[in-house]
Amino acid sequence: MNEIICPSCYRLNRQGARFCAACGRVLAVSSTNDGDEAPTRPSAPTPSDGARSDDAHTIPMARSLDLHVGRRTDVGRRREINEDSLLALDLFWTNRSSGRPAGLFVVADGMGGHKGGEIASGMLVRSLARQAVDEWLPGMIEAPDEPAVWSDWLVAAIQRGNTEIFEWSRQAGFEMGTTVVAAVVVGDQAYIAHVGDSRAYRVNAGGIVRLTVDHSLVESLVSARQISPEEARHHPQSNVIYRTIGDHPQVVVDLKSLRLLPGDRLLLCSDGLSGMLTDEMIRAEIMAAEAPQSACVGLVDAANEAGGEDNCSVILIELKPL
Repeated sequence: MNEIICPSCYRLNRQGARFCAACGRVLAVSSTNDGDEAPTRPSAPTPSDGARSDDAHTIPMARSLDLHVGRRTDVGRRREINEDSLLALDLFWTNRSSGRPAGLFVVADGMGGHKGGEIASGMLVRSLARQAVDEWLPGMIEAPDEPAVWSDWLVAAIQRGNTEIFEWSRQAGFEMGTTVVAAVVVGDQAYIAHVGDSRAYRVNAGGIVRLTVDHSLVESLVSARQISPEEARHHPQSNVIYRTIGDHPQVVVDLKSLRLLPGDRLLLCSDGLSGMLTDEMIRAEIMAAEAPQSACVGLVDAANEAGGEDNCSVILIELKPL
């Protein structure tokens, strides 16, 4: 069987692989020339240990759209160190008079004692940023019409970041970790991955829908109907999380895909927001704002006014027609 050599790490990969199994580099993108056979474009590596929820793959991608993005992070009123980290990377290109946006957005909420959480969340965001520059951006430029590939890339990138943090913490001799919620948006398709209790919401004129399920003790109690969502926000064990980045050498990353409609807002946030404000309070702040950035300012200010018990970080993405 023919094999492909990765130009970065020289690892042999199966014929048709999109990504190097060792370093994750994009290996091949198909193109067509007059009379020439196009090289095979295989499927991206599929994480066998990820949990998926899909509702987007059969819907054609919308055209002539744009993303408007806001972001904000704040230490809050009770903490001395902001252990949250953010990444917001968006791009836009046009071809044949139609435009298409894309973006990678990440909120990471660190944990693990003095500066440990700050280190973990920062390491994860830097890891995802490096992988985006090396793999995601080149792939988006060369293969923009296959957005579903990037859901697999997002999960694999988070898993690689998890391994880096786990190995670093073992060498450093102390435990640390971070939650993460991340989204790859390509046109009107969004792919959302998360670990821990950082959340994603879809907000529009019709209401607010939480897109993620917290990997926490209180979420399990709510699911079992032992406590209410309101009781969960004030529960003494609300900070007990059973799945985080950096806790084990491998991690299960939950993935959800969905189609965004014009007027939809996609919110990524740490629990410093969701722990202070109800879902309806979050929606009210967003819908009252004139733009995503002013909405982010309003959300963080509202969380601080409600007590500001934790670091608060938000990214808000709004899809609009050009």
